[in-house]
Amino acid sequence: MIRTLLLSCILLVSLSSVAQNDAYDRQAEVIATLIEKGKFASATAQAKALIESGNQAQLPGVTARGRMLMGRILTENPAATAKERVRGIREMRRAAQGFKTVKDGEAIDEIMSLLEKLTGDTSLDLEELPSVRARRTTLPPDDSIETASLSAIVSLQRKEITALNDSQLRQVLILERQQRELDESAFARLNDSVLLIQQERVIDAQRAEVTFQRQQRNLLLVLGLAVLGILGVLYLRYRTGQKFQQQLQVQNEIITAERQRSEELLLNILPVTVAAELKDTGKATARSFASATVLFADFKGFSALAARLDPEELISLLDEAFREFDEIVARFKLEKIKTIGDAYMCAGGLPLEDVNHADRMVRAGLEMQAYLSKNPHFEARIGIHTGPVVAGVVGKHKFVYDIWGDTVNQASRLETAGEVGRVAISHTTKDLLGQEFICEAAGTFEAKNIGTMERFFVTLSA
Repeated sequence: MIRTLLLSCILLVSLSSVAQNDAYDRQAEVIATLIEKGKFASATAQAKALIESGNQAQLPGVTARGRMLMGRILTENPAATAKERVRGIREMRRAAQGFKTVKDGEAIDEIMSLLEKLTGDTSLDLEELPSVRARRTTLPPDDSIETASLSAIVSLQRKEITALNDSQLRQVLILERQQRELDESAFARLNDSVLLIQQERVIDAQRAEVTFQRQQRNLLLVLGLAVLGILGVLYLRYRTGQKFQQQLQVQNEIITAERQRSEELLLNILPVTVAAELKDTGKATARSFASATVLFADFKGFSALAARLDPEELISLLDEAFREFDEIVARFKLEKIKTIGDAYMCAGGLPLEDVNHADRMVRAGLEMQAYLSKNPHFEARIGIHTGPVVAGVVGKHKFVYDIWGDTVNQASRLETAGEVGRVAISHTTKDLLGQEFICEAAGTFEAKNIGTMERFFVTLSA
């Protein structure tokens, strides 16, 4: 009776377990269908519920099935992060451990296939386990169960418990090895992190070096531009200085030319010594000369000639004659004093005193007459007298070097009393001439404001 009751309880438990396992299988199929349809949120909730149910019912196979489905959800969901995918692989490995506990070889093979696709690693270190179907035992009919059968069943259950203990030990070893692998992986990641930090430091150092070189290059570039700017400014100043020097040189040349021209004009108006004194002191002191020779030349019939000719032509002819007189005076080192209308006046023995001024003046007068003898337009009377004079510059504007004294008046009177084409001289001048001159006495004449004067016509001996 007791044995019959015991067998009945075992049968009821077995039937209840079979019915419950069918419910779990249907739930697992629903979760798999949700995964295939991409409804990962619903599948995740169902998988968590399946895992929780297996844990509460202490059904390792159910828990393992839920973990395998959870692993599929985490690894097949395209929106899952890398961390979630790793957790999914771990769930599959834990599911494999659970299937090994219940000796479900087909489920383990399925997990190994999935892991190989995901990681390429199939080394789970699991023994080949018999399939669930090979493991299933047919229960004997009620009338054939005896005490020996019950003892056999108990012995079998003990063996299964021992096998389960060995399997758990193997699972522990596998977990330790996996943990060691995880630790090695964590150490490798830590090492990689250290290497990454070192590489980042190297990169930072290189960036700092690049930044320093860039700053140094920019500094050198700025310095180069500054040097170029300074050189440009110096070059511009040099060019400006050169242009200024050239302009200054041109202006100096112009000033020098103008100064030389002014000096030439001044020397053309005044004697050299008088001009120098005038430039140095601003005035020229009048000087007395004890002996000087004065020449006057006056053209005959100039008024009648002026009436016949145009003014321009008359001035041109007069300028030509006076220019020749100037050449003669300069050649004999005499000093031209001035021209008064058609009269020409010059002197010798001044502004520097000499001893043969009478000789040179008479020779100059004779050459003037020789020139006029070949000039068809003019004839002239020339008078020469030697005596004391006063010479200097008077006035403030339009300086003129002039001479004064009775000697000037007597020379003018001799010119007036002379004859055209001849040179009339006074007795004083005659006494100063040498033997090469022939002096012809021409008598006396009454000079205005002077009195009676002797006159001589002079020529050169052949």
